[in-house]
Formats: sequence, structure tokens, C-alpha cells
Amino acid sequence: MDSKYQVNISAHAAEDLRNIYNYISSIFLADKTAANIISDIRDMIYSLEIMPQRFSYSLNPMLENQGYRRALVKKYVILYLIDEGSKVVNIARIFHGSMDYGRYI
Repeated sequence: MDSKYQVNISAHAAEDLRNIYNYISSIFLADKTAANIISDIRDMIYSLEIMPQRFSYSLNPMLENQGYRRALVKKYVILYLIDEGSKVVNIARIFHGSMDYGRYI
């Protein structure tokens, strides 16, 4: 079995999580739903400690060329890079799937 990767969450991705929670809880008045979605996203993020290569590269050609991969959780896209040399997964951003997220990287 491959050794575990370290997962680092960027400041932008941490802010994205806060914004997702705030949006769902304030617009839809659904704190429990917001907490569940954030929990699901965090579970996916930390699952990347093992076999982060299991997800495909980004569908955005510019991001794919830069090595970004994407993991999907409900309607959200987690964009991340893998540093194979240091066994680190860097979580770059988390976006709603309907966004043109290539503009924000």
C-alpha cells in the first residue's frame, strides 16, 4: 500500500469553505444542511491522503496543463495539485460546479 500523502488546505480553499457554509445557511436558512455539505467536502479532502491520483484532471484545459485535478462532492468541485516528490496534496480552491472556476485560479 502506498504511503499517505499530507493534505494542505490553502487559505483560499479555507475561505471557500466558510463562504459555502455562510451562503447555504443564510440564503436557504439551513444550518444543518450547510454543516453536512461542509462535512462531506472535508471528508473528501482528507480522503486524498490515500491515492489522490484516483480523480481525473480538471476539464478546463488551462488547469489540466497546470496539473490540477478535481474531486466532486455533490455540486462542488475541489481543485488540487499533487506534489509527488514530497507526497503532498495541495487543495487550491473549492467551487460550485456551475462556476467558471478557471478564472479564479
